[in-house]
Amino acid sequence: MKKMKKVLLRILCILIICWLAMFMTDFIRSRTLHPPIFAYQLTSADDGGSGTYQGLGYKVEVKKYMDINFGAKTAYVKMCIFGKVIVYSNE
Repeated sequence: MKKMKKVLLRILCILIICWLAMFMTDFIRSRTLHPPIFAYQLTSADDGGSGTYQGLGYKVEVKKYMDINFGAKTAYVKMCIFGKVIVYSNE
């Protein structure tokens, strides 16, 4: 029974570490006005890449616009975890 608990605890720790790695990657990308990697896109728009992304326990909203000279530019990226805004980056 003790061996089973150790195995389950190790699996849980590995899952938490993997989630933290995915979350921190998307968190850093959100702070630098980039879309997330480990979240899937729920909605999208035809204005250069705006959309809402859903991760495991967090949501990222990306708003882009078309610039005449430079093409698609990011207006802002907002990241929420469990409904609380933790990152709001704009240009």
